[in-house]
Parts: sequence; C-alpha cells; structure tokens
Amino acid sequence: MSYLFAIAASDIGMGEAFGNMIVGFGVVFLVLLFLSGVISLFKYIGKLDKSSQKAKAPVKTPAKAAAPAKAAAPAAPKGVGGEDGAVVAAILAAVAQQCGPNAKVTSITKCK
Repeated sequence: MSYLFAIAASDIGMGEAFGNMIVGFGVVFLVLLFLSGVISLFKYIGKLDKSSQKAKAPVKTPAKAAAPAKAAAPAAPKGVGGEDGAVVAAILAAVAQQCGPNAKVTSITKCK
C-alpha cells in the first residue's frame, strides 16, 4: 500500500504534468482524425464494388446468323401481381389481422 502512495507523491512538477496532458490530448485527437478519415472513405467502397462488377461483366457479341428461337415453356405463375406466394400470404394475413376478416384486398403492387 505504501508503494501506491510513493507513486502518487513522486516529484512531478506542474509543467511535466501539463506536458503529459497535452501529449495525451494530441494522441486522442490524431486518432479521432484518422478514424474520421477512414469513415469518410466508406462512401467509395460501394462505387468500387459496382465498377468492378461492370468490368467483370461478359461482353456480348452479336451472332452472325441468328437461329430461330424455340418456343419457351410458360413460367409457373408466381401469385398475385407477380409476387411470391409467401409474401402475398403474409400481407393478406396482416391486413386480415388489422382490418378484420371482411377486408377485401384488390391488388398488391411493389413500390420502388
């Protein structure tokens, strides 16, 4: 216990203590500036990703003689308005819960 008091009672002058304080504040300020710079660079990460995807996209070349296309098989219906059946069911369940069982949904459209 006397060791702790000896450290606290050491002969550090006010000038040295003030210098230590200024160095500490300076280090913290510089680290905050560095982190601010790193965070400000995050907006460019998405742009780099999009540009690399565009560069990797295959280049389509036109065919010399286009072969007649075969009739494609009709796609399976996806539900009301082209939406997935589970999504439509969830929306209808939420409407029925909120408005009651006599509610009528006429259409479901996706917002952009």
